[in-house]
Amino acid sequence: MPPLLSSWGADEVIDYHKVRFDEALSDYDDVFDTLGGKQLERAFSIVKPGGKVVSLSGLPNEAFAKSYGLPKWKQWLFKLVTTKLSRLEKKNGVAYHFLFMKPSGSQLAILTKLIEQEKIRPITDRIFEFDDIQAAFNYSQSHRARGKIVVQMIADK
Repeated sequence: MPPLLSSWGADEVIDYHKVRFDEALSDYDDVFDTLGGKQLERAFSIVKPGGKVVSLSGLPNEAFAKSYGLPKWKQWLFKLVTTKLSRLEKKNGVAYHFLFMKPSGSQLAILTKLIEQEKIRPITDRIFEFDDIQAAFNYSQSHRARGKIVVQMIADK
């Protein structure tokens, strides 16, 4: 295993250029999806019955619409557009949840405390000054970053 990935705590590495994750993994309690699309659909097959698939990038479903008090017609619309995901839920005996990200000062405070306690460690690849924002963008487009790219806002001196 590459040292960088093991230092991040990886137990196993899958080269997605050579192997599909859904062919290499199985029997997981939960999956946290950040890609959506076909990757989200494949996630259902690696979760054991009773597990959950949570997605940031998938589609909001009827349960999401109900929890946010959206009108019935929007609930029906979300149900319609997530029919395939609902079938995958039933077929695999798992639950699907769409996670809607919203600003939360209290959650940021919790994250700050966890970082300060070194329970989680953000991984920063490079820090660019605001004046070098084009270089930061170019670096991002190179797909070579091994962690987050930070653009630092610096006040005029």
